[in-house]
Amino acid sequence: MDLRRVALVLKDLQAPSWRLDQVRLAVFRQSVSSYEEIDVLPLELRQGLARSAPLLSVAEREVLVGDDGRSRKAVLALADAREVETVLLRPSPRRWTTCISCQVGCAFACAFCATGKMGFVRHLSAEEICDQVLFWRQHMRREALPGRLDNVVYMGMGEPLANYENVAESLRVLMDQRQYAIGARHIAVSTVGLPGGIERFGADFPQINLAISLHAAEEDLRSKLIPANKAYSLKQIAQSLEKYLVHSSRKVFLEYVLLEGVNDRPADAQGLVAYVRGLGHPGLFHVNLILYNATSAPFRSTPEAQARRFQQILLDAGLKATVRQNLGASIRGACGQLISEER
Repeated sequence: MDLRRVALVLKDLQAPSWRLDQVRLAVFRQSVSSYEEIDVLPLELRQGLARSAPLLSVAEREVLVGDDGRSRKAVLALADAREVETVLLRPSPRRWTTCISCQVGCAFACAFCATGKMGFVRHLSAEEICDQVLFWRQHMRREALPGRLDNVVYMGMGEPLANYENVAESLRVLMDQRQYAIGARHIAVSTVGLPGGIERFGADFPQINLAISLHAAEEDLRSKLIPANKAYSLKQIAQSLEKYLVHSSRKVFLEYVLLEGVNDRPADAQGLVAYVRGLGHPGLFHVNLILYNATSAPFRSTPEAQARRFQQILLDAGLKATVRQNLGASIRGACGQLISEER
């Protein structure tokens, strides 16, 4: 929803200014799915708004529910008939998180990520990004799902810092107390590591969580897994993080997908320890170890027991490290599996 468009339509319909507050309350606090549900508005206003200011810029194509009952994936159609995927996760009984997309496809072609196989198609607008959150809030209300959706991670399709202006505007809207009212510390933005974008993000949004898709701590190996490393090296990322930490004292998450026989050996763990220590503030970094979720790429996931050994090396060295709880694999909605062109 674009509230500015709603305000203009209401003005054209000669509605008093307080009608906008009624719409805002119904949409962002009551999660209505249509203007017809806002019965405090006169019929003429409901019809005019429905024609000229749709509640959502996306339309549901399909919603899949995971076998675990704690994950859902939606395929959403955009106005140009392109599609994106977004995921709703329930990591605890009352807490819901959504993983949202910021681009159709992705230009960075990480070797283990399904989205990268699509290539880059286009950026999403700020409204299209935010509407994924609104879609899930409406869905939760219709399905009578308990709890509240108030955690958002930009870890879906696309590279957020390559779509900086639209992502920044969407962040401001999500944090607006008169709209989504999501706290900055309940939002995380994940990037493959665009140095200029990292520095800018730190200056603009010092309270929002930053996650770096690291996946290797050695330049040649990372370049094989993440081709962008040839342009944005580990050394450059380290330099950018140093500047980032001038603006933000928030913990930075380092994402690390474990691939059997590729980046999960003890030597890889020791290399990761050395890299994090070299960042200068090891206490401000938290390593998220992720078990690889199957895509068309020729990789195997590290067995969990081996992942725990890898984690222990990091813990013994004084780093903070966890093995992330993976949800959504049964609906191809887990980390690295989102794609909208091969269904």
